[in-house]
Amino acid sequence: MPIYEYECAEHGVFEQERKVAESGAAGECPRCFLASARIVSAPNLGRLERSQVRAIERNEKNRHEPRVVRTEPRSAPPQCWCARSAERITAFRTLA
Repeated sequence: MPIYEYECAEHGVFEQERKVAESGAAGECPRCFLASARIVSAPNLGRLERSQVRAIERNEKNRHEPRVVRTEPRSAPPQCWCARSAERITAFRTLA
């Protein structure tokens, strides 16, 4: 169902979903419930943010040409807390 914009004299612009057959009818303001005239606005057809367009394009490309990982991920350095997490859990359990 399309979304139409209406303008209330007191509360300003608001949107409502309407059937196409009802597109010429006045809209009811959600705040004061008075009939409001429909205003002409630009259609919102396929507007996406640039980041969304890039993500869609990347997904489409990967569907046909998946990336291949040629190297294995590096292991965590020994000073990293995640490399010693098993040691910490064991030490904590012995203290408790």
